Amino acid sequence: MHSTGAIYLVVNNLPCNERYKPENTLLVGLMPGPKEPKSKEINHYLQPMVDDLIRLYEGLAISTFECPSGVRVHAALMMVACNILAARKTSDFTSHNSTCACYKCNRHFPCLENGVNVDFRGFDFSRWVLCDGVENRLHAEEWESASTPSERHRLEVENGVRWSQLHCLGYLDLVRGTIIDPMHNLFLG
Repeated sequence: MHSTGAIYLVVNNLPCNERYKPENTLLVGLMPGPKEPKSKEINHYLQPMVDDLIRLYEGLAISTFECPSGVRVHAALMMVACNILAARKTSDFTSHNSTCACYKCNRHFPCLENGVNVDFRGFDFSRWVLCDGVENRLHAEEWESASTPSERHRLEVENGVRWSQLHCLGYLDLVRGTIIDPMHNLFLG
């Protein structure tokens, strides 16, 4: 099976009926196959887009027909919207079948007796504490500055997050901004 990934952006200032038309969709990157990229590989594809988004957030003067001297344009990434596997890799949360399966809360699921499979029982929501973007960013920075692979692995298991290029966008809260994809989550299970 061949897997090719696309990174695209849409302009939220456009009306909903115009926003997702092919002529208004910006293809900003392609990840060639033949296999699905790993998280660290996705970061290489995200970096040019993130660099451009940092400049756009600060503002760029862009000349137009009506204003040849330039109009100041600002842009920001508002959310990460993709299927659950791609969202985890893009925002660098641990997998949906890890002991930190939920990136919205800090619930750690134990392993079953076989030591391999995760036990997702125990849905006592009253004891779950929601994660926030500040904590997520701190854990990601801690992971990024770890000096050994074993230390990174320990932090990954402990906190459920790795460093993503998207953390360079200081305004973006990846916990709130990585949406739970409704089509795959609700319709397909």
